[in-house]
Amino acid sequence: MIGNDAGIDRRSVIAGAGMLGTAAALPGGAALAQTPGSGWEWGPMRWVQICATEDDPGRYDKQFWLDFLQRTRTQGVCLSAGGVTAFYPTQVPFHYRSPFLGNGDMFGELVHACKNMDIRVLARVDPHAMRADALAAHPEWAARDAAGQPKRHPADPELYLTCPNGPVTFDWMPQVLREIVSRYPVDGVFGNRWAGSAGICHCDVCRTKFRTASGRAIPATLKDVGDPAVRAYLVWDDEMRYEQLDLWARTVTGVNPQAFFTPGTWGRLDPRRLRRTARALFADRQARSGNAPAWLNGRSAKETACLMPDRPVSGIFAVGETATPYRFMDSVQAPTEIRAYLHDGLAHGFRPWMTKFKAEVFDKRWVPAVADSYAWHARHEKYFRNTDNLSRVAMLHSPQTNTYYVPEVPRDNGAGGPQDAQSLRGGSDDATNGFYQALVEARVPFAFVDERLLEPAAIDRYRVIVLPNIAALSDAQCAALRGYVRRGGAIVATHETSLCDEWGNRRANFGLADLFGCDYAGRVDQRVANSYLSVRGPHPLTAGLDDTPRIMAGTKLVHVRSHDARMRAAFTSVPSYPDLPMEKVYTATRSTDVPMVFARTVGKGRVIYFPFDLDRTFWENSTGDHLTVLRNAVAWAANAQEPMTVSGPGLLDIAYWRQRDSVAAHLVNLTNPMAMRGYMREVIPAGPYQVSVQLPAGTRPATVRLLEAERDAVYRREGDRLIVEVPQVKLHEVVAVDLA
Repeated sequence: MIGNDAGIDRRSVIAGAGMLGTAAALPGGAALAQTPGSGWEWGPMRWVQICATEDDPGRYDKQFWLDFLQRTRTQGVCLSAGGVTAFYPTQVPFHYRSPFLGNGDMFGELVHACKNMDIRVLARVDPHAMRADALAAHPEWAARDAAGQPKRHPADPELYLTCPNGPVTFDWMPQVLREIVSRYPVDGVFGNRWAGSAGICHCDVCRTKFRTASGRAIPATLKDVGDPAVRAYLVWDDEMRYEQLDLWARTVTGVNPQAFFTPGTWGRLDPRRLRRTARALFADRQARSGNAPAWLNGRSAKETACLMPDRPVSGIFAVGETATPYRFMDSVQAPTEIRAYLHDGLAHGFRPWMTKFKAEVFDKRWVPAVADSYAWHARHEKYFRNTDNLSRVAMLHSPQTNTYYVPEVPRDNGAGGPQDAQSLRGGSDDATNGFYQALVEARVPFAFVDERLLEPAAIDRYRVIVLPNIAALSDAQCAALRGYVRRGGAIVATHETSLCDEWGNRRANFGLADLFGCDYAGRVDQRVANSYLSVRGPHPLTAGLDDTPRIMAGTKLVHVRSHDARMRAAFTSVPSYPDLPMEKVYTATRSTDVPMVFARTVGKGRVIYFPFDLDRTFWENSTGDHLTVLRNAVAWAANAQEPMTVSGPGLLDIAYWRQRDSVAAHLVNLTNPMAMRGYMREVIPAGPYQVSVQLPAGTRPATVRLLEAERDAVYRREGDRLIVEVPQVKLHEVVAVDLA
């Protein structure tokens, strides 16, 4: 059984905590770098997906696409093959053929044309929906609601959603996969909505499987993650996905040993188990919505790379406005937005994957933006074949916090009514966004590390690991972080970090209390208005603020007891006081000695802990004082110059990478009035800049070039650092240094 009232089997839960330190899970120290392997997946650097609609056969312009692939020097394509609709003459029963296919074979003709151009091909499959004839013949294929009724497709009422845990997944789709891979010279299969889109399924298959595994009935919703049945369901659902991945992978490689199956999404899946089947990852975050930050694709690249750093990772981007709730699938984004999104992903390690919905092209305004960026990328490809991320700061990626952590519900929200627990969720991601924004603005190159991969070989390369309200940490994960600090690493943590176990259960004390230098005092204020921090400098944390008596505090507060009553904190509390009526906006308590930051050395390392939501409040309010504090905290924790620094104007997203015989420093210019709201309208050149990079030990520069300007750079040596003059950055400048 997976679960009972006492708990859930942690063998299969997303934390994977018991496997910490298992070196065999990271062969050859692969956690350190994207060390190229021998598989074909390491070859393609530029991908294009032609996502067909049923009426495309006979209507689309095949020559347009072949010319586009040649023009962009595309090396990999993903072509619609089957699942909901077959684009080839399938023989599998109930595999619906496009009615516009006639006697043709759209998929086959594109596959052979691409292979003749020496382009790798992935076959796209999508099994999430079926038609009425399949439902009539196989009612057990359908996903069902709690009343037992088949679930209709939310966008197309003629379709029904399939159950991802029954015969469609484990009997029917393997037939489709075998047919595609045996009939066509494809190099692999890409699964779109491979795990279904039905949400909770209450069909007889799911009811029986879940009860056998857990002894429970399927929960009605997944909202209450504290419910043992919900936790058991989440673990069981993950187990079904591992079983599905294993079967589909064996099916594909059983026909062609060089081919593989790769999932388009992976949710909470443990990278240790995901790596058994996935030889490459293709992250499906196609665009940003109007409110998303301009660095969103860079974050996606970092998150994807941290799951399996020894695999090539590609970022799927769309040319249409697909991220809005209304999904204008045949639209075209502004070319500048396409380029900015694409290039921010490139800078952080993505191999670009453009997806175009509908093979028939109505509006071609996207073509120059993609073609020019791809052509530039191809000219300078060797500087994008990264083998190591040279950043020395990392942020912890925590799927278990995002899944299981729910802040305690306050008795009153300050507006006269109770606040629902679910409305408080998302605090961890807002904290991550806030710290992410601060590091971008501070021009600190950084990566992500996954909470399930905390072996010394993976994390000791970083000087600092940032924990932005990472509330849910297992005992083993806390031990791994504790060891990291005592070996000389540093952490910067905020708010409720380590206050819960991996399931989101509240601890009596922080899991990292010994590092923080304080204990949990049993109370978290979820809404704190009009409170402040007294600045008690001079101190490295108060640099830039020493002429300021006080600054804003946060809006959520963890009450703590210091281990050292004599500690002098750089920031102390000015408690909340009324903000209305105006005559009452003052405090009788102008200062206290209550510490609002704990900065200390532990073993060979350093620790900073803020017992409030500094990062989340920065994301919400964007105050410059909070940016200063966050920047200072990382600088003090690192206690060394960053491997890449940049001086000059504007908003830049930076990264620093090693290749086999070179290093590349990336500067993506996000300076734009629309950077944090809406879409990028134009490129606004900025500069000049001075870039300082630390060269790898034992190397010297042979040539230094600016890839956007496409000319040699002016530079000088200062010890082990290279100082490069960059007169201007339009969108994405790369300082490329060939090493000798």
